[in-house]
Amino acid sequence: MQRTKPKETDVLILGGGPAGMSALLWCHSLGLRGRLIERAPEMGGQMLVMYHQIFDYPGLAGLTGAELRDRFVAHLAELGLVWQTSCAIDEVELRARRVHCDGAWLEAGALVLATGARKRRLGVPGEDRFAIQGGISYSATRDHSLYAGKRVAVIGGGDSAIENALILSRVCPHVTLIHRSDRFRAREEWFAEAARTPNITMLLHLDVLAIEGRDRVERIRVMDRRTGLPGEIEIEGVFIRVGIAPNTELFRDQIDLDDEGYIAVDASQRTSLPAVYAIGDVCRPVCWSVATAVGHGAIALKAIKREPWL
Repeated sequence: MQRTKPKETDVLILGGGPAGMSALLWCHSLGLRGRLIERAPEMGGQMLVMYHQIFDYPGLAGLTGAELRDRFVAHLAELGLVWQTSCAIDEVELRARRVHCDGAWLEAGALVLATGARKRRLGVPGEDRFAIQGGISYSATRDHSLYAGKRVAVIGGGDSAIENALILSRVCPHVTLIHRSDRFRAREEWFAEAARTPNITMLLHLDVLAIEGRDRVERIRVMDRRTGLPGEIEIEGVFIRVGIAPNTELFRDQIDLDDEGYIAVDASQRTSLPAVYAIGDVCRPVCWSVATAVGHGAIALKAIKREPWL
């Protein structure tokens, strides 16, 4: 179906993480007029909170997330591509393929949703207070030195929780790993290392009810999921690593989402709406990585290029 009135932009990309930047690059490669908008003050998305060195991105091994982001942005700038940061998106009409940003409507022939995900919060009393005041962290790679010599807890059961516990065990006298079940999603070799590390204790089947203290974190209130009995753990710092949540709030009731709020896509990154695609962490990739996000950008733009309405 041909458009009756051509739009200024062929492809409008929402999100400036690795998936969005890859999509913008592929717009250029395929001769499509692409435009990217990002709500944050700078490009990069979750790359900006990847403080460890990345060794699994081909050809650019050993860079931190921010350093890898810098290489991506330099590539886009060299090609003279168009993007906008600090773009406050307050409304999206997916079926019409238009976005309200900074007081104006932006329209395109196709939308690519690359809004990514954010670190999931516990949502318990004390979390917001101590996240601001100090005592709660979401990254041991970044903050481990701030908690050296302190008794800390790590909450979670995946790769990031185990990795954080191992990092903290090198600088803290004791690390308590709290998990809501006895099944861990972490890779086996990391879990085995944590299990044999003498200053890491694993407490299982516990729900965290609150994080408490006067001027600093002093304790965590918990409940045993099997018995319903409450308990307390004295602690001086808390690292929360309970997964991520997709940034799909603007899209609810407009597009098909799965039971955890991720956008449902097919093998070509198509969503349930025509000419609307989703890429990167917002659509629950099989493998959470920069490489996967970059690949999604290529797949989606190849599919868009083949659409009859372009």
